[in-house]
Amino acid sequence: MEHEIMNTRKPRATCDFMIIFTVAVGVIGIALLFLPDFDLLSIVLSCAALGGLIGLKASYEERDRQRLQQSFKGAFEWLLLVLLAAFAFIASEEWFGFGEGTVIFINGHWPSLILSIMCVLLGIAGFQKEIGEGSA
Repeated sequence: MEHEIMNTRKPRATCDFMIIFTVAVGVIGIALLFLPDFDLLSIVLSCAALGGLIGLKASYEERDRQRLQQSFKGAFEWLLLVLLAAFAFIASEEWFGFGEGTVIFINGHWPSLILSIMCVLLGIAGFQKEIGEGSA
């Protein structure tokens, strides 16, 4: 009986839970940008989710740590692609004159958008690594 009490630990967040949580926070962060004066909340939530996912890395199993480390590269590559697409859209709006409201939205909310999109992309990249390992 005494042995069981000593081995009980507080449950820690698993890597899979944190990946799901990070994707959900990213989607919620993007949705919050459509509400007036919710930019700061979106930034705080996104930073907390990214910090939790990365900061708890020491408590994950070795396989999960490696999977998370490998997903960083893919997430940053996709973030660069999204940023280049947004820049191309903004440049084409200046030439062709369409999507002015969208460009104003992107220019007004870019820090929150980058963090929220990073949450979504890092979570998706983590899921892809898990699916790739499971099927191999």
